Amino acid sequence: MRKTIHLCSRIPGIDHARYDEILRTSHIPIALKHHPALRRYVVNVVEQAPLPPPRELDSVGELSFESMADWESRLYDSPQGKEIVQRDVATFLGAADQYECSEIVHRSPHRAGPLIDRAPRRSPGVKLVLLLWRKPEMSHEEFVRYWVDRHAPIVLEHGTHLSGYIQNVVDRRLSTRGEPYDGIAELHYASEQDFATQLASHGQSPNPVQEDTANFVGGMHVLRLAEYVAKLP
Repeated sequence: MRKTIHLCSRIPGIDHARYDEILRTSHIPIALKHHPALRRYVVNVVEQAPLPPPRELDSVGELSFESMADWESRLYDSPQGKEIVQRDVATFLGAADQYECSEIVHRSPHRAGPLIDRAPRRSPGVKLVLLLWRKPEMSHEEFVRYWVDRHAPIVLEHGTHLSGYIQNVVDRRLSTRGEPYDGIAELHYASEQDFATQLASHGQSPNPVQEDTANFVGGMHVLRLAEYVAKLP
């Protein structure tokens, strides 16, 4: 299965709350109806940006397909469906930076249950997304090897309160614009208390995770998200 990640921001003239409302109550049902090849669909609404990217983001979309051909050639159910989706998108979405990713699930998070009246429920706990780029002296391939083979075991060993950990290796930027990220990490915590406890532990010295991060990460943007699962395989 192939995964695409979309970093989205709103059109001028609406605020974040209105964007959130349109996205969850209008767009999700339309997308589910007219994107038949979607295998998994997760919508993440930005709550905070502890380390904000250059452009303000309102949501992070995760769309998964059996193959990238489904994204490139079979995204819509019909020309009429494409028009309906695009007309809806124009009411709230101003820009979207898109990335094709290879997903590596190290610890599977607890997801919310099925849709209620076609409206997704918020997943429990706290979710962070880390948008990462490599140190200047490293190649993308070197970054990926280090991140997956060396860093992930350290995160899992010391992430005592981490309920989910997913690495998304950026294979290709699908949009003409967007930051040149090398990887997108998802960190899940089952509760606010677990998140606060884990965060407090990061302030202690030594911190193996932060120390190792400095070996391969050139910089990062961090978002705190509210996760809504619209479709699972």
